[in-house]
Amino acid sequence: MASASPSWVILYKAPRVSAGGDISLALAAPPLVTRLDIRPGVFPADPVTPSMVRFPCILATDPSGLVLAIASPSKSDRTSSPAYIILDVPSATVSRIPDPKFFSASSVGVIATPGGGYRVVELRMNTDLLCMFCFSLETGGEWVHKSVTNPRPNWLWTFCDVITHDGKLWWVDPAAGILTCDPFADVPEMAYVSLPKGEEHNKTHCGCGYCSKREVASRRRIKLSNGKFRSIKMGCAREGEAPKLTMHTLTDLTTTVEWALEYQVSFDEIWNDDSYKTAGLPVKAPVLALIHPNNPDVVYFFLEEYIFGVDVPARKVVQCAPHELDTPALEGDHPSSQCVLAWELPPTLTTGLLEEGSDDGVKEESQAEKSN
Repeated sequence: MASASPSWVILYKAPRVSAGGDISLALAAPPLVTRLDIRPGVFPADPVTPSMVRFPCILATDPSGLVLAIASPSKSDRTSSPAYIILDVPSATVSRIPDPKFFSASSVGVIATPGGGYRVVELRMNTDLLCMFCFSLETGGEWVHKSVTNPRPNWLWTFCDVITHDGKLWWVDPAAGILTCDPFADVPEMAYVSLPKGEEHNKTHCGCGYCSKREVASRRRIKLSNGKFRSIKMGCAREGEAPKLTMHTLTDLTTTVEWALEYQVSFDEIWNDDSYKTAGLPVKAPVLALIHPNNPDVVYFFLEEYIFGVDVPARKVVQCAPHELDTPALEGDHPSSQCVLAWELPPTLTTGLLEEGSDDGVKEESQAEKSN
């Protein structure tokens, strides 16, 4: 008898084109990966090649079940701009955003409006000012431009995530911090959230501070878990030493930015645990994948053909399965956190999971062996 459906899935960012309705979703309990199936015709059948966007890709999600995707421009449309597409998964409907103001796919997010619609927001840099391009039916179905002050005008922002949380959008740059604002405000005010103290950069890696921060940022992810922002950083494996995992929690934004240290654990302690040996994983540094959205103690990693979850404070592997991702199409030769996202499902989608899992999506230690 199947147990209760987990409230979230690991969503692969590359949708799959297949016959059927506009949208279909075969939910799989973590650590198995879920993939959206989209009918032919939703994405352009005659994509422009070469293009800045080589294949359809999911950019962002909203807790309501909205998914924002991007696709290559169509030859028949005679435009060089990629297409933004809204996938309303609960209602299985698709909307195409007209005349997108495309600049950077990593700086665009989607947020549900109080009236039941949505707003797509793209953030662009312009030295002292940041430019927000907003699209919604409330704006007449047109793109509206708003200028906001750049809290760090001398920094070259490079975002890897746009997160919807607490009625705001949060642009995450793992090398510098987070920018956040209320996109519905008549005059939006952009706030800056700095990184945890002591996590800036180490100039021994590279010759300049910016490049050094980028190198460290490749091993840091900032995600939501249990309603709070968490920063997880994986140290370098140097001279035979195991990498260390360090997690901080954003605890205060009222007057000053405060991050609290949750744990710092060497991967050597995880490798030496019986659960890791039982899973049969090789003793080598993995790649960060994501943080469990309801339990910040559990972090997921990619290693070779597997994805596995670790209860880091307990030093135990709690889940392990083949990831079965065609990663060369999405992110080089190896999967990473840029291939997947932790998607908390709206209530209308939390029934009918194909695979069994516990309420929080973490299986018992005895089930940590690889799934075949």
